[in-house]
Amino acid sequence: PEGFSLTPPHDILGKKTGSFLPKGPNSQVLLDMMIRSFNILKKHPVNIGRINRGLKPANSIWLWGEGKKPCVPPFSLKYNLKGSVICAVDLIKGLGISSGLKIVHVEGATGNFHTNYKGKAEAALRELDNGRDFVYIHVEAPDECGHRCEIHNKIKSIELIDEQVVGRLLEGLKSFSRYRMLILPDHATPLSLRTHVSDPVPFLLYDSSHEEKLAAKVRPFDEVQAKNTGVFVEHGHELMDYLTGKKAF
Repeated sequence: PEGFSLTPPHDILGKKTGSFLPKGPNSQVLLDMMIRSFNILKKHPVNIGRINRGLKPANSIWLWGEGKKPCVPPFSLKYNLKGSVICAVDLIKGLGISSGLKIVHVEGATGNFHTNYKGKAEAALRELDNGRDFVYIHVEAPDECGHRCEIHNKIKSIELIDEQVVGRLLEGLKSFSRYRMLILPDHATPLSLRTHVSDPVPFLLYDSSHEEKLAAKVRPFDEVQAKNTGVFVEHGHELMDYLTGKKAF
């Protein structure tokens, strides 16, 4: 309903929650559910066990993410490609389902720092070997570490993505005569803020058929280097046109 709003919990880390409770039409129903969850969860065996082990209990539910299912054109019709999604985050899976993409389960994929990085790359290669034209891999770890203000884990997760995801893909894709790879974050999550910001993000588009041209232009991949190229794509969804070859820089 118009005027109805819920607050993502990762946007208010370390803040008092009173000002961020459900607002708008029928919000009292949701607030009552959240309040009632206290009495239910404090008696739950899992929480009792956590308290006995000196761990913090999950003492309440927090409802958020209101919205409606988007009307998304099928990916196969828009790009004439068969695609798959590899991700542990329900939001991304939902977008994939809405787009008609195949959702691939990977054992040990958790949506946090301790995830199966290499397993995601292996699953993507299997999808391509089995006839898929496009595979979207999402790794949540750096974002989660940003929310948690864990600088060492954030750095390590990026290193693991580089080594076990990108590195494994580059190794496995050698069996294909030509391929393209697009690497980028979906947003920034600065440790200083512990939430998402709308700053431009760097992206790397690699085409295996341009290997010789690229060899002379190797440079670090970071925000500063990306900005220095002068290349800017205002609308993120247009990157798919560059990945699929409909547009060129």
